[in-house]
Amino acid sequence: MLFDPSPKRKREDLYDFDEELAKLQSYLGQPLVAVVGLRRTGKTSLILTALEESGHPYIFFDLRTISPSTKDLYQLVSKGLEDFLASGSTWTGVRNAFVRLLKLVRGVSISGVSVDLAWGRGERPMLTDIFGALNEAAGEEGSKLVIAVDEVQRATGQVSVALQNAFAYSYDHLRNLSFVISGSEMQLLYRLLEDPEAPLYGRAFLEVKTRRLARDEAEDFLEKGFEEAGVSVGQGEIEEAAARLDGIIGWLTYYGYSRAIRGSGLDEAWRSAVNLAGSELANFLACRVSRERYRLILKLLARGVKEWGGLKSGLEDREGKRVSDRVLYEILETLRKHSLIDEHNDFQDPLLREAAKGL
Repeated sequence: MLFDPSPKRKREDLYDFDEELAKLQSYLGQPLVAVVGLRRTGKTSLILTALEESGHPYIFFDLRTISPSTKDLYQLVSKGLEDFLASGSTWTGVRNAFVRLLKLVRGVSISGVSVDLAWGRGERPMLTDIFGALNEAAGEEGSKLVIAVDEVQRATGQVSVALQNAFAYSYDHLRNLSFVISGSEMQLLYRLLEDPEAPLYGRAFLEVKTRRLARDEAEDFLEKGFEEAGVSVGQGEIEEAAARLDGIIGWLTYYGYSRAIRGSGLDEAWRSAVNLAGSELANFLACRVSRERYRLILKLLARGVKEWGGLKSGLEDREGKRVSDRVLYEILETLRKHSLIDEHNDFQDPLLREAAKGL
């Protein structure tokens, strides 16, 4: 159903993204594809639907919950491989060949569909060896195997370097693999692809962008979702919800689910969504060394203070001393890199703006 809060996997549940879906499907099998867009604009649903419909064998890795440790990376890879091996009768030939080849890789233990990867230094398998086994298995079956990595920019430090080096090696040498990477912190994702110091620099990539729904599309999405759920909602409420949620399909789905399934009104669903957005901002701030400076700038931006002078004065008034231009510049650039604000210092998500008011 349209209001199902979990990522979509069927075309009929993917509202009005036919153009983006067709483009991504046509790109699958190419060495590197980037799917970019703001948070909650349907990247994961778009990728999974394209993969399910493509017929390509695929492995999906979700980096949204990863922490910067080698142990977590290898456990994530292990989980993705287990999901692949447990995928029923689909791609039996590729899976059987992969199991046979993976058993030859150091640091790997396989029992049924259980895959254990050692992560200790000197014991763990190279990611390139795992990808190499996948490449050879796909080649034996005359297939292209797709490796999808969701929110790839969430990996940091040595984990990020290890992933990027494995992607670059695979791009250059493993012709039967196709990588699809996604990111909502778009400047960080582009830095992985376009920074001359990054391992992937110089590799051509294809791009698919997700988008906000136009106002009439947002209203149509809500109308169809409520009709599907058998719930009657007034046109005035639908129009207000579409206006307040600004075409972000993830928030429209959240409201629709809350209204249709939980019986929550628009204001109640809004407050709940703001609390969720506030948790995301809290997680962002927890990773900042100068978190109180970030907190203040986010609050000022949410209250409509966007000019350089006003933001700098706010910082200096709080700290009781002069603050350099460089400090404010780096704060604003970090907020842009994480796609929290745009080049005009406007929040890109109305729920994050509302949540920032209460920081």
